[in-house]
Amino acid sequence: MNKKKSIVILSVVSVFIILMAVFAVVSFPIAGTVYDYNGFAKTIKLGLDMSGGVSAVFGVENDGLEDLDGRINGTINSLQSLLVSKGYTESTVTKGTNSNGEQTIRVEVPDVEDPERVLNLIGRPAAIYFKGENSDTADPIIIGRDHISSAFVTFDDSQQYAVGLRFNSEGTKAFAQMTQDYLNQQIYIYNGTTYISTVTVNSQITNGQAIITRSGGYTYQEAYDFATQIQSGSLGVTLKVLEERNISPTLGQDAVRIALIAGAIGVGLIFLFLGIVYRGLGLAADLALCVYIVLLLWFCAVLPWVQLTLPGIAGILLSIGMAVDANVIIFERIKQLYRSNKSRTIQTSIKDGFKNSTAAIIDGNITTLIGAVVLWILGSSAIVGFAVTLFIGIILSMFTSLVVTRLLLKCFVPLNSSHPGFYGLKYAEEAEEAPAVPVDQKSAVEVK
Repeated sequence: MNKKKSIVILSVVSVFIILMAVFAVVSFPIAGTVYDYNGFAKTIKLGLDMSGGVSAVFGVENDGLEDLDGRINGTINSLQSLLVSKGYTESTVTKGTNSNGEQTIRVEVPDVEDPERVLNLIGRPAAIYFKGENSDTADPIIIGRDHISSAFVTFDDSQQYAVGLRFNSEGTKAFAQMTQDYLNQQIYIYNGTTYISTVTVNSQITNGQAIITRSGGYTYQEAYDFATQIQSGSLGVTLKVLEERNISPTLGQDAVRIALIAGAIGVGLIFLFLGIVYRGLGLAADLALCVYIVLLLWFCAVLPWVQLTLPGIAGILLSIGMAVDANVIIFERIKQLYRSNKSRTIQTSIKDGFKNSTAAIIDGNITTLIGAVVLWILGSSAIVGFAVTLFIGIILSMFTSLVVTRLLLKCFVPLNSSHPGFYGLKYAEEAEEAPAVPVDQKSAVEVK
């Protein structure tokens, strides 16, 4: 590589770092549009402990249901889909057990303005029933919660807000049969044992959809909440609230501020350490670490499964430490090779140093990656945050230490190939011959 090419590559890397850092934190209006650009670092999704929100644990009532595990898994998927469809895209729903060994479902919804409302929607479900008689008893139920696929806000014929129902395949058949059997008759809609309305069947309905209206109509918020409660009530199991917690974002905000300060101090000290101890080698590592940081922020912002939590911050800091550790291993090997052989040049020492260190670095990082994957798959929601950021951080640390640092050092060599002191390299000094030890003549013993 010649000097001109080296300068071009170093310039490109420097510009990349500066631009990525600017786009990470700076906000500005987009010309010709009504939209503003916000730094991508500000779009990183925050977990419950960072942004506040609501956490609830639900017990699963075992009413002698068959395939309880399958029903619980289906309920978890339904709850997750329900929350996402209502705009709570960062919510998590996980299965667990309580101290009595009973199965539970934990729901965590970060960054919500009204936590109590979320708990009311999920924890107090509505069970909709269509009946052929005006009776608040359980029978005769024609269409029940097991037949409902989804509920949504819609309009009735008078353009007032109403609640729309969409039935599953079994419910579609049952509803078609019911509207055929009760043609020109009345059917009654109940929420549990609470009467809602009466409708007259004018024709058979086979499209698997129905509309719930009331006299005077619903407001949008009433229809929205009712539809959400219906979806909660159509789950495969009956849930009971065991624990409710509203988490303030104050702790998370303080944690973010303290973590940023601590991270900035830590990274600054790392930069100084590498620059002082390893000089030119450390300068290349500092630039590579800058590339690592901006790429890590970008991946955390764009990858959908990343949600930054306090354990997630710990995973990032640990991965930064491993990135520095990889560079230290490489640099010490370079110094050792250069010191041990006067025939080695700076270029060959750097080349062989990377060659001899790569296997050890990959082996060490692969074992950590395996641990991160296991935690990601089997860990709780808090542990998953740590595992995800650690996994991403390790991949990036291997890339920056083995690829970026190496590229930067290859660019440094054409610019300075005759001053090993710039890289902190020196040959081993030859041991001086030890001086002759004087012999005390008086104590010497003559041997004859």
